[in-house]
Amino acid sequence: MDDSDDSMSLSFVTRRRLLAGTATAALAWPVQVKSGAAELRDGSGAADPALVLCGNWQDFHDKTLALCREQQRLETHLVRTIGFPCAKVRLADGTELTLHSMEGLNDAYSPEIEAEWSRAVADFTTHQARWDAADAEIGYSRADELIRQSETAERVLLDNLPQTAATSMEGILAKLLVILHDGEHWEHPADFPWPHIRSVLDDLARHHKYRCGDHRRTDGEIVSRRML
Repeated sequence: MDDSDDSMSLSFVTRRRLLAGTATAALAWPVQVKSGAAELRDGSGAADPALVLCGNWQDFHDKTLALCREQQRLETHLVRTIGFPCAKVRLADGTELTLHSMEGLNDAYSPEIEAEWSRAVADFTTHQARWDAADAEIGYSRADELIRQSETAERVLLDNLPQTAATSMEGILAKLLVILHDGEHWEHPADFPWPHIRSVLDDLARHHKYRCGDHRRTDGEIVSRRML
């Protein structure tokens, strides 16, 4: 019998869900936004602050996705060339486990398998050292840190969104799109309130004759269709 522990971190799970949800999805902005600066201006000549904020959020969001894809590429390289650090250990009852963390090895320890456990720890330590050396060479962990920084910047802008008043319909649409685009990643997009928000966006877009994204769920993926 062969078993294994689950040592994948929450960040990996959420990032892979993010990538899966955006592989075919694109945020459709109501107006052109470049380098975080909204082109639309109100009557006073000032850029809509909500549109500027949403543009900045989209810049960081795009950066996060690009970094996630790069990290995924680096991880795939490490897995193929080194393999996830692991070690096999046979328990006193004969069960053989494949463990991927020192925590898992420590949990498996018992005095009856002292020698077997020590060998497994040595194997894991050697494997981890090989992984760490390859990581340092290609910059896998560095990519992880850059992702965390970009995610933090995204979150700060998202937290500021409720306090940022829109001065145009485009700004209102952009705020709703950011809320929808972020929220659908963490919850099932068919659940309340995401279909309702999509409906409001469609209604606003039709009423004001702006182009807007129609986000729907197809075969487990979020699909974006630009309205013509």
